[in-house]
Amino acid sequence: MADKDVTQVEMMKIIALFRKEGYKGEYEDFQRVSGTDRDFFVVMSNEQGIKALFRASLMLNAVQFQYVLDDKHTFVQEDADAG
Repeated sequence: MADKDVTQVEMMKIIALFRKEGYKGEYEDFQRVSGTDRDFFVVMSNEQGIKALFRASLMLNAVQFQYVLDDKHTFVQEDADAG
């Protein structure tokens, strides 16, 4: 896979999928699922500031809740500059 960054077009498709499924909130982060080009991890927060991790599949047109991000569950950012 040439580029691991999530493109603007992919982000727009993911947001449209979330809206179609009835999800509301702020989109905090988008990250491609390793080894795929149509699946993404998305961090969303609601009005109360609670953040949750979702897996969005553009191939299946599906959004799956993974877990709430808290002290026990965190979202690891991939650092492209590390190395």
